[in-house]
Amino acid sequence: MAIMRRAFKTRLNVNNKTGNMLARWCGISRLAYNTCLMKWNMDYRDGVAKHNYYSIKKWFNSVKYERFPFIKECSKWVPEAAIKDLQNGFTNLFQQRGNHPKLHRKGRNDSFRIDGSVVKIDGRTVRLPKKLTIRMMERIPHERRITKINNITVSHKADLWFISVNYETDMSVCENQATGVVGIDLGVKTLAVCSDGLTVENPRVLRKRERRKKHLQRIVARRRKGSKNRRKSVARLARYEYHTACKRRDWLHKATRTIADENAVCFMEDLNVNGMLKNHRLAKSISDGSFNEFTRQLSYKTQVRNIDRWYPSSQICSRCGMRKPMPLSERTYECERCGLTLDRDLNAALNILHVGIANYPELMPAEGDNHLNTIGATDAATAPCETGIDHQKTA
Repeated sequence: MAIMRRAFKTRLNVNNKTGNMLARWCGISRLAYNTCLMKWNMDYRDGVAKHNYYSIKKWFNSVKYERFPFIKECSKWVPEAAIKDLQNGFTNLFQQRGNHPKLHRKGRNDSFRIDGSVVKIDGRTVRLPKKLTIRMMERIPHERRITKINNITVSHKADLWFISVNYETDMSVCENQATGVVGIDLGVKTLAVCSDGLTVENPRVLRKRERRKKHLQRIVARRRKGSKNRRKSVARLARYEYHTACKRRDWLHKATRTIADENAVCFMEDLNVNGMLKNHRLAKSISDGSFNEFTRQLSYKTQVRNIDRWYPSSQICSRCGMRKPMPLSERTYECERCGLTLDRDLNAALNILHVGIANYPELMPAEGDNHLNTIGATDAATAPCETGIDHQKTA
C-alpha cells in the first residue's frame, strides 16, 4: 500500500508555565534565524565567505553557548530548523522564487519546528524534548495507521497555541466516487454559481463583524502604548479577527465539500485576484469572499481545471453564442437573438462548462453515461436555483 504524507493541525491546551516555555522556544528560534542571517549578510558584504546551511550551522554551534548561555533550556532541534528555514529562504532568492530573507519579528514569527524523530504522540498527549508534555484538543485521525512523524510545528496566534503534525500513513485516501462535471462562476454578489443550478451564497463574514472590529480597534488606539491594558486589548482584537477567519474558512470548507461530493471535475476561470484587488470599490468584498482559498480547497478535494481568464463568459449567450456587452449593473442576461432570459452568473457558469468541455475532452465521462452536471439553457430560465449550503448535511 502506498505511503501518503498528511498533516493535522489542532489547538494545544497549555497553562502559564508551559506557555512561557513555548514562548521562550519561539524566541530562541527567532534568535538563531536572525543571528545567522546577520552573519550571512555581513560575511557576504565583506567578501569573507559565501555561506550555506552547513557552514552557517557550524559557526552558530561554535558561538551559541558563549553568546547565548540560556539556549541550553531549549532543544537543539529548534535552532537547527530555523537555520534550515534560512537556507530555504536564500535558495528561493537565488532561484528567483522569493525576495531576500528578512529578520523575524516577535508577534509575527512566533513558531518553531522540531524533528519528528524526537517527538512521541500518544492519544492527545504530545511529548517533546526536555520532558515537555502538552495536551492536544483533538486526536489525530487514524492515529494507529501512522508510520512516521516527519516533524511538528508549534505556533502562537491570537493568544492561542497550535500544533501542526506532518506525518506519513499507509492508509490510502479513497478516490472521489463522483462522476459529475460542472462549471463554476465566482462573484461578489454570490460567491459561486454552478452550472447545475447550485448557488453558494457569499457569507460576507467581514462585513457582518466589521462594526465590532472597529470598536475593538478604537479601544486599542485609546490605550497607552506599553501598558498592560493595551496588550490585553490587542489580544482581544486578535482573537476576534481569528474567529472571523475561522467562520469564513468553515463556510468555504462546507461549500467546497458539497461541490466535490457531486463532481469529479470543476471548470473555473483563472482569475487574477491580485489585479482585482486594485479596484478599491470592490477590494474589500473580493478579499472577504476569499476566491483563492475557495479554489485551493476545491483543488485538493476534486479536479479543478482553469479556462482562459479573458474569456467573456458573462457576455456570451449560453444557448446561441451571441455576444453583447454586460455591465455589472445588469444581473439578468437577455438574448435578443434566441430570446433566452437567464441569471448572468448562471449563464456564465454554463459558458465556462462549455469551454471546459471543449478544452479538456479527455476528462469527460464515457459515452452513454449522463453525468454532465448542467441544466440546459432551455430549461435554465424556468428551473429554480438551489440556494445556500445545507450545513447539517455537510458538517
